[in-house]
Amino acid sequence: MDAFLNRQLTSDLEQYTNSREELVTVKNLLMERFESDHIHFSLRNYLNMIDSLLEECDQAIEAFLEDDLEVYSAKQKEAFMLVGFIQDQTLTLLNDDLSMFQTYYDALNKRNNDMQYTLLFMSIAIFSLGLLISYFFSHSMTKPIYELTRTAREVAIGKLDGPKLTESNDEIGFLSQSFNKMRTDLSYFVKQIKEKSEQDKLLKEMELKSLQSQINPHFLFNTLNTISKCALLEGSDKVYKLINSISKLLRYNLGVMDKPVTLLEEINVVKEYFYIQKTRFEERVDFKVDVDDDCLLMKIPILTLQPLVENAFIHGIEPYEQRGLIEIEGYKEGEFIVLKIKDNGIGMDEQTSKSLLDQSNDRFSKSNGHSTGLGVKNVIRRLELFYQSDDLINLQSEVGKGTIIELRLPLQVK
Repeated sequence: MDAFLNRQLTSDLEQYTNSREELVTVKNLLMERFESDHIHFSLRNYLNMIDSLLEECDQAIEAFLEDDLEVYSAKQKEAFMLVGFIQDQTLTLLNDDLSMFQTYYDALNKRNNDMQYTLLFMSIAIFSLGLLISYFFSHSMTKPIYELTRTAREVAIGKLDGPKLTESNDEIGFLSQSFNKMRTDLSYFVKQIKEKSEQDKLLKEMELKSLQSQINPHFLFNTLNTISKCALLEGSDKVYKLINSISKLLRYNLGVMDKPVTLLEEINVVKEYFYIQKTRFEERVDFKVDVDDDCLLMKIPILTLQPLVENAFIHGIEPYEQRGLIEIEGYKEGEFIVLKIKDNGIGMDEQTSKSLLDQSNDRFSKSNGHSTGLGVKNVIRRLELFYQSDDLINLQSEVGKGTIIELRLPLQVK
């Protein structure tokens, strides 16, 4: 516009017209980019100044063409002022945009840094998790092998009662399961061997004690037979029966100690013992046997009943000042045969009863006064070894009211 007003050339007017159209186009683009509701105050003011500039320029050219110098000068002056304002506002808007973009850049940069830290943390976490998983996986593989090796060393030195290995469904678990079974079987076999050895030891002790009762028991047995025949020839039936009972007891005690006998054989030898004691104490003691017939053929360890009957007589009846009674009762009960040895003697207190059944207490393991040389503890232990059970005997006693020893023997021997 300034060039046209100074030189008044048609080309300058056309250039002004083109520049004006470009400015209008830029203004329209700005208005389309920013909707009116969201236009910033500075931008709205900037657009208004462009409209005012276009209007002042048009009026200045129009006044110039009409030779209205006063209006022309005023409009030109206003246009120059607006140009200055627009330039200043343009710089301000550019500065605002740069500040806004700097803020956006800073936020974007911070977000990028945060993402880098997040990725670093996630990488460390994933790496740590991988290490942890690797540790547990390797531990789950090596721990059973270590336990298997340790347990094998324990078994090698004879320790068979340690904790069982952890079993699983893989190949190592199968090895652990097989090893547990092997150790259990070994422990069972070792226990069987020990019990068999102890049983043999007890049987040998029984044989030795029975042989120790006389210097030459066979000679004594033959002598007793000779005396009994002489007593029979001389008409002394009582002496004959007494010597005959002693001979039967001696013959029974000299029998094979590791061979079980029938309950009938045990009862018969107890009856001989009863006869000897009845001859000795006469009316002071009575004996009674009440055993069912279907129990008589059951096999039990030799010298089971007689030591228990003798114990009842020696410790219960002999110190008893009134008339004593010893009774043997036997019957079947389910899968067991129940044998009871009862006496109405002096009885015993609770502590003595517990001591009688306690294998660690040797008070009743001694055989003082027993014709067999065997104590109650010996009988209990042989029964436990024979039946492979430690729940076979029960004792009920009260001071002044007698004693009941109850044996519950399985019909089937393990």
